[in-house]
Order: sequence, then structure tokens, then C-alpha cells
Amino acid sequence: MLSSLLSSLSIEKPILDPDVRGFSPSSPSTKEFFHAVMEGFLDGVMVLTQQGEFFHVNQRALELCNLLGTEACQKPESLPPCLWSVCEQLIEGRDVFPDHNLVLTQTLGCIERRSVRVRVQWLELDTEADLLLLVMLEDQTETAKAAALLDSVRFGLTSRETEVWILRSINYSYEEVAAELFITLNTVKRHLKSIYAKRREVLGDFLEVANA
Repeated sequence: MLSSLLSSLSIEKPILDPDVRGFSPSSPSTKEFFHAVMEGFLDGVMVLTQQGEFFHVNQRALELCNLLGTEACQKPESLPPCLWSVCEQLIEGRDVFPDHNLVLTQTLGCIERRSVRVRVQWLELDTEADLLLLVMLEDQTETAKAAALLDSVRFGLTSRETEVWILRSINYSYEEVAAELFITLNTVKRHLKSIYAKRREVLGDFLEVANA
């Protein structure tokens, strides 16, 4: 288990300060605060006890749990096993690295050609209560699509080039792009050649420096 922990371990600055004292996890005001703030996140957000019970979970987190292949996450007593496994690694890692604010990240495969990036860290709301787990869930497929749409504006892509670029950004093969868009393989290649040319025209010197 230690080798598995080390392979996915990332020691970096947490998204939130793990020591957020002054809040009582059981108080109504704290629950209202978390509900108001975390429902505003575009990513999925969960706050869990070390026993896997929900302190808070926003709607986006429930949707992403369903993408992980289970609807059990709608019940507070259950989490997708693949997600809870990452949380368990953080719990075990606290004994191994007691002096570090550990942040574990892992990408989990989903149904519908989707992938979810999981980020887990410690969160302390009350000095007299056990530490909580802050779990952030990012739909990497949607993030890639959004980035491709921004690229289409930045590089001046046509509507068809944008469709091709979006599918390539979510790891469709040339053949899969052709099948999805009902075009030939040569047409896909021609569109991609045009896209790369437009990228070079806009990025120019930056690409040369990056490839140096």
C-alpha cells in the first residue's frame, strides 16, 4: 500500500488552508456556509469524515460520482469504491508523513469516455473534532472541451475545425473523429493540418521557444 501511496502522492500547496478553525462542523451556521459556498463551485466538492460519511456534498459532485459508474453516492453512507480508495491513501499517508500537508491527486476513468481528476486534502474546522477530508472532483473531459472552444476563438478555427479539435482534445483517434463527424479520414487530416498551421501562425515565437 505504501508504494501505491507514493506513486500517486503529490506534496503541494493545498487548495484551502487545512487549518480553518473557528467553525464547528455540527453547527447549523457552518452547514449553511458550506452549502452556500460549495454549491457555487464549478467542480464537484465533498467534505467527508474519516469514516466516509458526508459533511457536505454539492450537486456537481453527485453528478460526477454517477459518471464513475455508480448512483450509490446519492446515499450518504456510500461512496464509489475508486474514490474512497484515494481517500484511504491520504488517511494512511498521515501516519507516514505526519509533518506534511499532503494532497493526493489521481485521474479516474468513467463511463461515456470521460475522466475525473480527484484531489484530496485534509481540512480542519474544529480543533476538538477529527480532521475532515476535502475532495475536489474535476471533469477533465469537460475541461478539455472548454479549452478547445477557447482555442477555436484564439486561432480563428472554422466550425468544422472546431468540431475536429474538440474531439481530438478528448482523445478521439483520427478514425473515431471521422466516424463521429461522418467525414473521411483524409478530411480529418486536412482539417488538423489547417488547425496546426493556424496555431503556429498565432503562437509563432512561443512554440519555437517551447520546442528549443
